Amino acid sequence: MQILNLCKLKCIILDKLRHTWTFVIFVAQLFDSYYRKAINLQQQPHHHNNNHNNNNNNVMEQEMQEELPEEQQNQQQQQQQQQQLEQAQADFVARFNAIGEPMDASDMENEDADDEIDIDDEDDDVDDDDNDVSDEDESDPEMEEMYSDGDWTTSNDESEVSTTISNVGLGPSSSEQTEPKPERPMYKFQPARLVKCQFKEKHCIGGFPLARSGHRIIASKSHLYSLGGYNPRSALTAARRGRCLLFQELWSYNFATNSWKLELNADNASNMPTELASNALAIHNDVLISHGGTGYPFGESCSNDCYVYRTSDERAGVERLKVSGDLPTAQYGPGIVIHKHYLYTIGGTTGFDYSCDVYRLDLRTKVWENVYICRPEMRDDPEGRYRHEVVYDGKHIYALGGGTSNSVFDLQRIPAYNLDANRWDYFDTLPDRSSMAWSQNDKGYPKPRKCFSCVQHQSSSGDIEAFITGGLQGDFSTYFSDIWKLNLRTKQWTIIQTASLPRPLYFHSAAHSDNGCMYIFGGIEYNDKEMRRRNDLYKMWMTIPKLSEMCWDAITYYNDNLDLYDRKALLRAGIPKRFTERLPPQRLAGDDNEPGTSIMTSLYSIAKRARSQMQ
Repeated sequence: MQILNLCKLKCIILDKLRHTWTFVIFVAQLFDSYYRKAINLQQQPHHHNNNHNNNNNNVMEQEMQEELPEEQQNQQQQQQQQQQLEQAQADFVARFNAIGEPMDASDMENEDADDEIDIDDEDDDVDDDDNDVSDEDESDPEMEEMYSDGDWTTSNDESEVSTTISNVGLGPSSSEQTEPKPERPMYKFQPARLVKCQFKEKHCIGGFPLARSGHRIIASKSHLYSLGGYNPRSALTAARRGRCLLFQELWSYNFATNSWKLELNADNASNMPTELASNALAIHNDVLISHGGTGYPFGESCSNDCYVYRTSDERAGVERLKVSGDLPTAQYGPGIVIHKHYLYTIGGTTGFDYSCDVYRLDLRTKVWENVYICRPEMRDDPEGRYRHEVVYDGKHIYALGGGTSNSVFDLQRIPAYNLDANRWDYFDTLPDRSSMAWSQNDKGYPKPRKCFSCVQHQSSSGDIEAFITGGLQGDFSTYFSDIWKLNLRTKQWTIIQTASLPRPLYFHSAAHSDNGCMYIFGGIEYNDKEMRRRNDLYKMWMTIPKLSEMCWDAITYYNDNLDLYDRKALLRAGIPKRFTERLPPQRLAGDDNEPGTSIMTSLYSIAKRARSQMQ
């Protein structure tokens, strides 16, 4: 299989069309010249005089003498035009025979750009029409919230300039392509800018997660995983069917193919927990581990269990770990970190009491151990909290923010659990002195908050950096859309001036892959009129990755169907094996299981309008 056949075919078609158009214009000009001459001949006056024969004869002789050179001139013009036509045909044949040579890359890019302009304009018109129709239809509020996809306006538009990378032609061959797809705008690598992942156009209803909050996501090199969450609209549907009111679902999102897949739910995993709101999620040796969480109503049933999730076809399922020892209190909203072979959990709430105690689970022996009980009334220990975020630098576990039902903790002086000394240390952070971050109240620090998201990654210099996004204050009247970075070595806060959430967001979740890209999914969107749960997915490069990662990002941007190709063909095309291993199992062309139409669909997705679209 030659992957670049599509580009060659495109060059042939464009070249043929260009020369065919030239030939058509030439023929049209030829007919136009004959037509004009015929009109001129008809408009010339005829000099006939019956009373003077001699004069008539003279006139006839004169006209014949005048017509003779005109006929010779016409013959000469016809000969020249015939020669030009033959030359044009010869050039066309020569160019067609020579088209086997590759077209110049700059020419291809220019032609692609011309095509993209027209296609983009058409797409805009279609989208506007669709929006008009949907506005006229009678809306279903249940579906509007669960499947809502409002067009958020963001300052981080894809048209803003950064490093550009040329188009990479890895589309399927002409025999596999049923109908042409609109070409996308030129790829632009945009660090520290938020970009929305456009996955919904590839899926049918039920083929991607519904809008939700209180869920957790985690990422591997190839996939993003989303576990649990809550939506009051879907809870009503679940209650009518006698199902769990929370999302008993584990979804996976493949970065390369831009597609979701429902991996596990209550039907194929009998041990799926029911406490799936505000739990904690980690990944260890390509296995997902969750801890804690609450069912619905929140706080009435909490968990201190650990569950292991496997998504491989051979061992897919959910396993509840059989543990012993000094178990932590059943609660929700904790933070967990895996250090060596231990899983550490810090903080959480039962719905009434809040703690910042530290427990750890030995993943080898499955034994819990209570390593530190906080006594803030007796010593300098942090106060109890939930929905905080934890980051880890190998020596300390930092507890960022969080709060109680009516209070939040600041981000200026951060408590950190010392893993070696088994004590709590405190670190004073440095503010961002830029004009954008400075205000009389904040003075360069992010405002105190809870229910935000946080990820950490290691920069090229080796420093550990934490990124926090969104959240809310304890009075439920102040919501955030900002993005901040904290350097754990220098303790320096920096606001990300080039990126922010389109609107304030809380109870969302974020994760990062090892290549330095952060993903933000779901949550509750706040505006002046209403609060609505979302299922939008955003990505942001936190750093400049390796050039190979940028190239892979560009390839998957233009080709989100690489799972159609044989892995050997991709390797022959020059794609390294470490990238082809990030693809899902190969999908046969024409297979019913197209991307986004996984075998399983959400048990919470069949509502009035959804049912009609799925049939």
